[in-house]
Amino acid sequence: MSKKHKNHDKVQNADAPVPPAPACAPAAEMSAAQPAAKDASMKYFFIFWGIIVLAAAAAWLAAIYFPTVRESLIERWIMAGLAAALSVFLFFYR
Repeated sequence: MSKKHKNHDKVQNADAPVPPAPACAPAAEMSAAQPAAKDASMKYFFIFWGIIVLAAAAAWLAAIYFPTVRESLIERWIMAGLAAALSVFLFFYR
């Protein structure tokens, strides 16, 4: 497409009416919703990192209490459990 036609399209689109902006919620509703959203996100933040810390602790303890089990096998089971826990977490968090 030539440069001439591109400029012509821009001019036509500039003349099009602009749709009205959506109405904003009153300030009281916005201030009430803000802390609840922040509390929920912090809760999920701590749940997520708690799952990660528990997986790391479980791997560390399994290596100590089961010295004859190969590390790769412990890692595989810990990662499978971590994947299952995170998929449940994401299912509820969505």
